Amino acid sequence: MSVPRGGFSAGCLVVRRGAEGWEVLLVHPRGATFRRPLFGIPKGALEEGEEAEAAAVRETLEETGLRVVVRGDLGTVRQKSGKTVHAFWAEIEPGGEAALDERGRCRTTDGENDVCRFYPLHQARPLMIEAQRELIDRLEAALPPR
Repeated sequence: MSVPRGGFSAGCLVVRRGAEGWEVLLVHPRGATFRRPLFGIPKGALEEGEEAEAAAVRETLEETGLRVVVRGDLGTVRQKSGKTVHAFWAEIEPGGEAALDERGRCRTTDGENDVCRFYPLHQARPLMIEAQRELIDRLEAALPPR
């Protein structure tokens, strides 16, 4: 499904199994210290004619260096800014963990974000932009049990 470009973005809620159960990857925009919470999913605008899922995978790679495989569609959320975010849940491609350091942080980012790391679900939710918290609820309903 193509999504109109203006005011829309697409991204991935990347998951992995950690020591405490499921973890999700969150990013924090560089220099954005004036409002909290501000962590969210790697996301960005769709290119001309691009499908939302393809944009989500591309943006995740550009912002985190991680190649991901989409496992499901989490639908859309509308942020206070008015932007609509279409999210997918995804896992890192086999062998892709090499793009992370020993603490689960991204080794490289595109410079847009100053934090890129995995958090257990219970820690991630309060860090996230309020509208994107709904994505955690949808993800929990979609994930297989630990």
